[in-house]
Amino acid sequence: MKQFRRDAGPGVSAYGLEVLQAEVARLAALIGAEQPAVLGFEPGDSHPYVEIDSDGVYHWKRAAPETDRATPARDDVLYWSFEAVTRAIAGHDDDRQLDLLRTLDPRWAERRAREQA
Repeated sequence: MKQFRRDAGPGVSAYGLEVLQAEVARLAALIGAEQPAVLGFEPGDSHPYVEIDSDGVYHWKRAAPETDRATPARDDVLYWSFEAVTRAIAGHDDDRQLDLLRTLDPRWAERRAREQA
């Protein structure tokens, strides 16, 4: 299975968003999550969504709790999205969350473990 290079830079084009959307759907399917719950591409309810500014910077946003994180890296957008959804799936079971993240990307599990320490 061919996978896009996650840190290929900002996806200023519509194609860049399509690639990101396809990767979100692929990864969500691996853990049985619904893609809209992971990441939307338009403002909505409490689910996170992403916007790209004119400089090509991703803005990962969520209404509740209010959050706006900025990054030029797709991998950060994916990590933030899947960190949130795996936390919701795992509840208070940190080991379960790490297992889910490890299924998606072992580096994400390591990153989350560092954040929890």
